[in-house]
Amino acid sequence: MNFNIRVFIGTFLVSFALALVAFAVLPESDLMLLLKLLALALGITLLSPFWYPHVRGVRKGDMVTITSDAVVGSLRGEALESGRQGQEIRVLTEDGKEIKCKITKYAGTFSRAKVKANDETQVIEIQ
Repeated sequence: MNFNIRVFIGTFLVSFALALVAFAVLPESDLMLLLKLLALALGITLLSPFWYPHVRGVRKGDMVTITSDAVVGSLRGEALESGRQGQEIRVLTEDGKEIKCKITKYAGTFSRAKVKANDETQVIEIQ
């Protein structure tokens, strides 16, 4: 699970704190303004699973799911370098082989980032 619950909680705490600070320093603040600021903080928090993977990208050391046109199924691997969607990175497969892959999808709340093996001549064995 790459989307970490700490990020979700951290986003909420920061946005909640900013809402309270804004309420404290703005002149003529009333209860309705506070409720609007807290609603904004909650909205930002609920949207964080959608924007966070795009901001973060794939980082060196992340576990990824490797796919290929040559085989049905997938294999797990570890990103050996950081990258963004559409970029090519080196990935270490579970069996210790290093292959070049293209990032096709960022990690979700409960899924790893997906990469596609670029060279179809590379043999990837699914066990």
